[in-house]
Amino acid sequence: MRFNDALIGAALVAFAALIAWYVHGFPPMPGQQFGPSLFPRAIAAGFALTGLALIASGLRRWKTQGAIELSEWMRTPRLALNFAVVIGAMAFYILFSDRLGFLIAAPLALLAILLALRNRWFVALPTALVAAFVIHWIFYGALKVPLPWGLLEPLAW
Repeated sequence: MRFNDALIGAALVAFAALIAWYVHGFPPMPGQQFGPSLFPRAIAAGFALTGLALIASGLRRWKTQGAIELSEWMRTPRLALNFAVVIGAMAFYILFSDRLGFLIAAPLALLAILLALRNRWFVALPTALVAAFVIHWIFYGALKVPLPWGLLEPLAW
């Protein structure tokens, strides 16, 4: 998927305007001709100029390219479904991992992805479980990254 440069440029100009608006209220430094808003404003000006250049470039190609150009694989229903399953699995993990816990949410998300990729149940289920436990062991055990326990909180080690 590719967005036309004009859309990206418009977003960049809007972001620059947001920065300029936000730093407008920065208090001046006593005895200085320029204050803490100088560098953010300079960066915002650079973003705005770059955004305007992208808008000009994108508008020249608007008729041939359009606003969004889908990649060839996005036109294949099976591959688009796989993409949607991956995004859905990530959204599921983000929304439910705190309540369910990593060791429940991650295998479910992995199982959905593996089944969408046409793996068989007898391969997908053990792979999802083993992968989730290995990831948990690496992050929770070795790297000391706190992962949510959720429903398994009484069993936490």
